Amino acid sequence: MSSGNDTATDTGVPGKEAGGGSTTTGATGAAARTADRAGGGEGVLPFACPAALAEPPGLAGIRERGGLARLPTATGDRAWLVTGHADVRALCGDPRIGKSHPDPARAPRLWDAALLGPETNHATAVADHRRWRTTLTEAFGARRVERLRPRLQASFDALLGALLDTGPPAELCADLARPFALGVICDLIGIPPERRDAFAAWSDRVRRVPDPEGTADAAERRGLDRTIGELLDQRRLAPADDLLTELAARADGPDPAQSGTLRPDELPHALSGILLAGYETVATRLPYGLLYLLAAPATRTALAADPGLAPAAVEEVMRLAVPGGSWMPRYARTDLEYGGSRIAAGDLVVFSFQSANRDERVFPDAGTLDLGRTPNPHLAFGHGKYFCLGAGLARLELRIAYETLFRRLPDLRLACAPEEVPVDGASVTGGLRRLPVNWGVQKDS
Repeated sequence: MSSGNDTATDTGVPGKEAGGGSTTTGATGAAARTADRAGGGEGVLPFACPAALAEPPGLAGIRERGGLARLPTATGDRAWLVTGHADVRALCGDPRIGKSHPDPARAPRLWDAALLGPETNHATAVADHRRWRTTLTEAFGARRVERLRPRLQASFDALLGALLDTGPPAELCADLARPFALGVICDLIGIPPERRDAFAAWSDRVRRVPDPEGTADAAERRGLDRTIGELLDQRRLAPADDLLTELAARADGPDPAQSGTLRPDELPHALSGILLAGYETVATRLPYGLLYLLAAPATRTALAADPGLAPAAVEEVMRLAVPGGSWMPRYARTDLEYGGSRIAAGDLVVFSFQSANRDERVFPDAGTLDLGRTPNPHLAFGHGKYFCLGAGLARLELRIAYETLFRRLPDLRLACAPEEVPVDGASVTGGLRRLPVNWGVQKDS
């Protein structure tokens, strides 16, 4: 539920993503004739992440020069890359930038994957998004999230207890972060345990497999939507304390269009997006943040000694530990001019939140995890109309994880050098492939 990527930031307004790959650049007229601002040799978007703790090469130089860069993408299209904190913040909140495209099948693309592709509801996108937020804002409100704390703590304690019973060494991505993240969002929505492994497998496939035509994702997403539709029908007959029950009742009430909420036929797609977003954010951020903390022994020791530092640690993790570069594709809804760049309607605009959150003009010594950093106006949860509704839940999950881990395992340490921790470069949402750790008495070799 972070803005590091759409699956983590916002789950999309009602309306399916386009399944087609890109066939044209979508950049016409004045924007196509604008001289490239990128300089020489920064490469093709999205930039590869060379190592887990390193910023992708090229971002710093573009950010320092300022303005927007015009770069090719992996599909052979072109995009406007936005890297500076002020620029990302301004354009994130600009109503002329959105998620839909008037001709999705021909829209410029960042990569050959249906995930994070253009939405098809261009004519109604603004109104649809407003109804989506109206419907879901209360579900992720502060009071509801805080009521979840005991359940979240019990879930994390059970997973950590099993890890401790098995003993070191351990791998925290598969054995802790992913099951914790999956359990939390599935419990909140109301996905039964027997359906969860299938969802997790789908999530891994859709993030990982390049699919220029989008056929695998489209088919599997429809299947997931059908499954959630069936669960909504079950809740109508047998209500439970979950989001499925709550949203089904609201959609079945007096005219949803008049109340500004989602219709019954829109709920399955919206909920499957929330499921994906809620899982991916914590499953990637939790271990990435642990890597940063474990690579900085003094910071790790301070957090173990003072759990009160956990909220600051969460904010720094959200700012700095960005899986894979955190690329956010968007589209210009109309012609606009920004910072000397003329952007045409339909142009692809790519936000780099990792770059914005390392902007030295806003974050001195930006590459350092600093638990004393204040203020910390990071953009990890987005800004403006797409600010992440699940920010409070993600913060609570991470806080519970870091407080509990370092209280129960104050000697937790990496089982390899930080630079040896493998990055998941095959995933469009990034992350780590593994996070091997150890604890207990360290024997001399």
